[in-house]
Amino acid sequence: MLFKRLRWVLPVLLLFAVSAKADSVYVNGSYAFADHGYGIGPYGGTLNGQSASFFCVDFTHDITGNTSWVATATLITNSTDFSGTRLNNETEYLQMIWLATQMVTAPDQQTQAELQWAIWGFTGGGNPYGTNGALQAAALAAVNGGFTGIGWEILTPVDPKTGSTNVYGQEFIVRASEPGTLALLCVGLLGMILVTRRRLLA
Repeated sequence: MLFKRLRWVLPVLLLFAVSAKADSVYVNGSYAFADHGYGIGPYGGTLNGQSASFFCVDFTHDITGNTSWVATATLITNSTDFSGTRLNNETEYLQMIWLATQMVTAPDQQTQAELQWAIWGFTGGGNPYGTNGALQAAALAAVNGGFTGIGWEILTPVDPKTGSTNVYGQEFIVRASEPGTLALLCVGLLGMILVTRRRLLA
């Protein structure tokens, strides 16, 4: 009887685990290096109190170090709804995520800077190296070729009372931690169910 009761617990917990949630973003003011008067990411800070590295995709909102805000997390999956983001444009966000993955493995600072400016180009940033077009085209080709962006999430500043995204804070992308946490939750619940079932059958 207890096993039957527990069978519905896992789907309910999974539903709540993957729902949109409010995250606490804190930026400490650190960045990788400066280029043309702007800090090139990743930026340092915390996400819900845990150390995080943020990639900025938002050139139109200025921030300062040692500030924080509330953000909604849009986890990238095969069926992500982008309506809670500032751009509400799946293709452009996937292009920006692809460019950020290239930044992580870029061989030098100039390449990193070129990639960052290409990301900012989607939100009104400049093109100091003249490479935005080529890099954005490569990103689009990667997306059209099947790049999914799974494993990343978009952090969109939001007013928790009104739901407005026209608030202080920059929109970031960050490597998602939810899949690992969710997997641990599933394993733990499955173990609990199996132990309970074994006791009932004994």
